[in-house]
Amino acid sequence: ALASAQSQTLSFTLVEQLVIGDDEEAPAEYLFSAPNLVRTDSQGNIYVHDSRRANIRVFDASGRYVTTIGSRGEGPGELRDIIGIHVDGQDRLIVADRISARFTIFTNLGKSFETKAFAEELTINPNPILSLENSFVLRYVKLFPNPEGGPSIKGDKALHEYDTELNRIGSFAQADDIFDLDRPFVKARMGLSDALKVATNGSDTIVLAPQIYSGFIYRYTRSNNAWVMEKLEGGPAPRRAYIPISKREYDSNWNLRRLSIMTSGSGGTHRARILNRSRGIVILSTGDIVNFTMQTPLRKDPEHNAEVFNQDGTLLGHGPLQLDDPELNGNATIMRSIEILWKDADDRIYLRRSNADGFVVLSVAELVINPH
Repeated sequence: ALASAQSQTLSFTLVEQLVIGDDEEAPAEYLFSAPNLVRTDSQGNIYVHDSRRANIRVFDASGRYVTTIGSRGEGPGELRDIIGIHVDGQDRLIVADRISARFTIFTNLGKSFETKAFAEELTINPNPILSLENSFVLRYVKLFPNPEGGPSIKGDKALHEYDTELNRIGSFAQADDIFDLDRPFVKARMGLSDALKVATNGSDTIVLAPQIYSGFIYRYTRSNNAWVMEKLEGGPAPRRAYIPISKREYDSNWNLRRLSIMTSGSGGTHRARILNRSRGIVILSTGDIVNFTMQTPLRKDPEHNAEVFNQDGTLLGHGPLQLDDPELNGNATIMRSIEILWKDADDRIYLRRSNADGFVVLSVAELVINPH
């Protein structure tokens, strides 16, 4: 932990220790198109789901390919549309399949498995799935049938707790505490898997950072079987996190279209140019929380930043985020592509980025925080 509780300017450096997918001559098992879900087990094995595939590849701690779990299909042990993966404390790989509406729980690196149907009446999209003590927390927006026959009604809770057998225990985290549901663009995005960045300490604390980041993160702490929410204020943030734009502006103005997001909701298609976003949040083993951000002003280059909060929820500091390789660090395309996917028990950060040739790679890095 950092010694001073006085917010200060810090520098955050991701010191890369391992990169998988950097060699285009490597066998296909080592190459990615869009790795979007990563987990690790007690042996240091790395489980990666690539969004173009219906399987999970496993690499050992040194980045060597071990095996592939699952294949495309509808039969037992087969997968169709993976929307969440998780490795629990017993090294079980839990895979959530949207189309099959079931969890497949693989053990022994995929050698055996069992399946369990989603507990909800309507399909859910759990992403992420995270371990708590003796339970899991899943992030999704539950849909209810509309009695008037219109679009489905979105539930008002963002997080759902399940027991170790994947039966739902309860729900918490009011959606309107986290999202401004009076804004059509935000409301339309609320149910998407990337709308919230989520992390847990594995026992009693969960933190949420809205991807469209207005300068506040949300911490939920379990106290006497209830979840208590705190709203924590981060470092300097743009006055607006996004600018809504019309179809005409979107089609005609490249500068607005760059780093914009389109979302379809019940009110039609919504477009917005994102000015500030969270690219991932983690809770370190010290209990400190790190939120990784990217600010994209309209007429300036993107700014790559991070901010760290202590266990009291106090902002300790904020400042620029960089990679340790100056060549990578000076490449705007690479820096803009960074997305934080996972943090393991040893505080190693797993991130997706592009390389100098435009290929997508998976990087494992140590986070070093120093005074700036």
